[in-house]
Amino acid sequence: MKEIILEGLDEKIYEYTTKDGLKVYMWVNEKVNSCYFTLSVKYGSLHTKFKIAQKIYEVPNGLAHFLEHIKFNLNAKKTAHDEFAKIGGDVNAFTTFKYTTYLVFATQNKKENLNCLLDFVYNDYFTKKMISKEKGIIVEEANMTSDDTYSVMFFENLKSLFKVSNFRNVITGTGEEIKKIELEDVENAYYSFYHPKNMFLAITGNFNPYEMAKVVEDNLSKKTFRKYTEPVIISETEPKKVNRKYSETKINITYPTIKYSLKIPLAKFKGIENIDLKMITILLFNTNFGATSDFKTELIEKALALSLSYSVDIYEDYLVITLTSTTNYPDEIINRIKNKIDNLEIISKDIKRKKNALLATLILDYDDIEIVNSKIQSDIINEGKIITDFKTRIENFDENILPNIIKNYNNANVAINVFLPQENQEN
Repeated sequence: MKEIILEGLDEKIYEYTTKDGLKVYMWVNEKVNSCYFTLSVKYGSLHTKFKIAQKIYEVPNGLAHFLEHIKFNLNAKKTAHDEFAKIGGDVNAFTTFKYTTYLVFATQNKKENLNCLLDFVYNDYFTKKMISKEKGIIVEEANMTSDDTYSVMFFENLKSLFKVSNFRNVITGTGEEIKKIELEDVENAYYSFYHPKNMFLAITGNFNPYEMAKVVEDNLSKKTFRKYTEPVIISETEPKKVNRKYSETKINITYPTIKYSLKIPLAKFKGIENIDLKMITILLFNTNFGATSDFKTELIEKALALSLSYSVDIYEDYLVITLTSTTNYPDEIINRIKNKIDNLEIISKDIKRKKNALLATLILDYDDIEIVNSKIQSDIINEGKIITDFKTRIENFDENILPNIIKNYNNANVAINVFLPQENQEN
C-alpha cells in the first residue's frame, strides 16, 4: 500500500490497487464515527461515441444516467435500497458529464456496507422488461429537470457556448432520447466501462485502511470480470467561437436573469496547468466580482442588481467563466460587466486576503469526510492523480503573471443569455 503525503496539511491518503485493477484511495479521520464510500466509473453523459478495437459504437444521450438508475435493481424483486436498509447504510448515486458515482454513508456495519456497495455495482442484472419499465420513471425525471429553472438556465448557457460538444446536452437525456435506449445499449456500456480498471473507490472517515483494502480484495476475488476492452472515447472538435453570441429565453422566473460567459481555449494559457489556471482565475474574479468587491457592492446598493455571482469551470479544451445576475436592468448589467472585464483590477491586498481565505478553507475542508471524498474524485477525474501540493501552489502564486493572463480574458469569445419572466414577455 502506498502513502500519498499532502504537503503542508499534515494529511495523507492511502492508495491501493487490487489484483483486478481497481484503485482504492483512503483518507482516515479518527475524529468522526462514520464512513463515506464512493465507487466511481469513468463514464458520464459525454461518452456517447467510443471505439473498441476497430469498431465504433454510438449510444443515445442520457445512457450513463439511465444505467446509473437501473443499476439499483438487483433482480426482479429486490433493489439495492432494500439491502442497504438492512445494514444501516444510506445509498445514492449521481451522474456527471465525465463520470458516475455510487455512494454510501454509514456509521455502523462499515465493512458490510462496503461489500454491499461492491456487490450491487458489479451486479450485471439487466432485462428488456426492466428497461422498458424504468423508461417511464426516468423520462418523468428528465421532464422534471426541464421544469427546473436553474437547470434550464445552465444548459441554455452551455448551448450558447458549445456548438458540437456533448456538454450542450442535458445529462439525463431528453424524453425522446431515453425512449431510444435498448438492452443492447445498456449491456454494451456496462461491459465496456464498468470494469475495475476504469473505476476507482474512495473511502473517507474512521476506519482501518488495511482492513478495508482486504475487504475490497476479498470481495473482488470472488467475482469474474470480462477482459477490459479499453474503449477509446470519440468526441467532436469544438470550435473556438461560441454557438450563440446572444439569446433571450422566456422561463418561469420572477425577475430577469442574465448569464455573461467567456469561452477561452486552454492553449492560450501556455505553461499554466489547469489546476493553477482555475485557482488563479477564481482569485482574480473574486477580487473583482466577489461578495466584498466594489463592483458588486455598487450594483446592490444602487438596486441595479438583486444578485451577482460567478463560476469558473474547465470544459475539456476550454476555460469558461460565467457571471450570473438577477436584475431588472439586463442591458445595464451586461454593459457594466463587459466594461469591468475589459478593465480588471489587480488589487494586491485583496488578492492576498482572498489567497489567505482560500488556504484557510483548504485546511478546514479536512474536517469533512464528504468534502475530502469529493476532492479525491475531482483529482482523479480531472488530473488523473491525487494533487499533493495544492496548498503550496496557493502559497506560491505570483500575481506578476496576471497581466498576461488578463489579456486572454479580454479577448475571449462571449456568449450572453438573457432569461425573461414569461408573464413580462407576454405583456
